[in-house]
Amino acid sequence: MNQVIILVTTCLLFAAAAHAGEQYLCTADRASGFSFNKVMKEWTHTTFKANSKYVVSKPEDGSSAFVVREIGNPFVTAWCKDPFSEAEFLLCEGIGGDFKFNRKNGRYIYAYLMGYFNVVPDVNKITDETSDTPYVEIGKCSPF
Repeated sequence: MNQVIILVTTCLLFAAAAHAGEQYLCTADRASGFSFNKVMKEWTHTTFKANSKYVVSKPEDGSSAFVVREIGNPFVTAWCKDPFSEAEFLLCEGIGGDFKFNRKNGRYIYAYLMGYFNVVPDVNKITDETSDTPYVEIGKCSPF
C-alpha cells in the first residue's frame, strides 16, 4: 500500500513539473561587492552572505521568454526577452541588474548594479550613506 502511495505521489509531482514547463532552481555560491563604510566615510569591498535562491521559469502571461524570481520576493528580479541562445546562454535584464545563465554548465551570474552611481528623487540626495550596495553573485542552477 505504501508503495502505491509513493508511486502515485511521484507521478503527480512529475506531472506538475511537466505542466509548469521548463524551469530552474538557482542557488548562490558566492557574493561580493561594495558598501559605504560610515566610520571611514568611503566605499569598501564587502563579502555578502550567499543565500539567494531564484526560480527561472516561463511566465504564465507569455510576456517574455523567461522570468527570474528570487524565492520569497513577490517581484520579478529580471526578464529574459529571448529564449536560450545557440550557445545555451539566457540573458536577462532587471530594474536593478542583470542575470545571465549558461544552461550547459549550470552556472549563473547576477550583477546588482544600483547604489553607487544613482541618485533617486525622494530616496537619496547623495550616493553614499543612503545608497544600495552594488554586488555580483555567482551560483549554479538545476532543472526541476
